[in-house]
Formats: sequence, structure tokens, C-alpha cells
Amino acid sequence: GLHGLFRDVSSDEADDQAARMRLQIYLLWGTLLYERSVVEYKLGLPTWEECLEVAVEKFELAGASTTDIGVMIKNHCSNETTMEGFKIDEIVQALNEMYDGWQFDVPSIRLEPLFRRRVPTLHYILEQF
Repeated sequence: GLHGLFRDVSSDEADDQAARMRLQIYLLWGTLLYERSVVEYKLGLPTWEECLEVAVEKFELAGASTTDIGVMIKNHCSNETTMEGFKIDEIVQALNEMYDGWQFDVPSIRLEPLFRRRVPTLHYILEQF
């Protein structure tokens, strides 16, 4: 049965687990907001800065060091000195290919060679805005 699955934990251990979970949630939340700010920046949306600021707040709540946060901000594609930046074109193309594959029941592993060839429809639509 399920007897071995659950065990009693002390109040201190439960508090410790909850604190670690909270830090992981803040880290994930910050990461999602950071990536969103990158996409918003690439799409020319004015909300990218606010999203990046909130991401930094979440990273601070997660206990990230100021050095790590500084590197993250430096590597943001809005920084003119960023070498590579974020390649939204590649992400959009991959999403288009996966979507097309799901429509026709093609496994995504078989789609990888297509990622390099096809001009994505969604990217074309976004370029028209």
C-alpha cells in the first residue's frame, strides 16, 4: 500500500522543506519573467523593462547573489554589449515545427532536421505587425 510513501516530519523539517520550496518557486518565477522580458524586448513591447525588474525581485527573494543577478542583467538581450542575445527567430521556428508536428502526429525528434530549413509562419505573421 501507501504506508511507506508518507512519513511523519517534525515541525522544523516541514518549515525547512517549505522554505526550500518557496526559494525554488521564486527562482522558477524569476526565470519565467526573465525569459518573458527577453521575448517582449525582441517583439518591441514596452513592458519588457517592468518584467525584467520583477524578475530581479524574484531572484532576490530566491536568494540569488548580487553578482549572479548582475550577470543575468548584463546578458539580457537589451544590453547592447551582449554578444549573442536571444534568438527569438529560432524559438518561433521550433514552436511552429512542433505545432505542425503535433497536428500530423510526427514525433518532435523527427522534426529536428526541419528546424533548420523551414521559414516559420508565425515569425512571418509577427514580422507583419
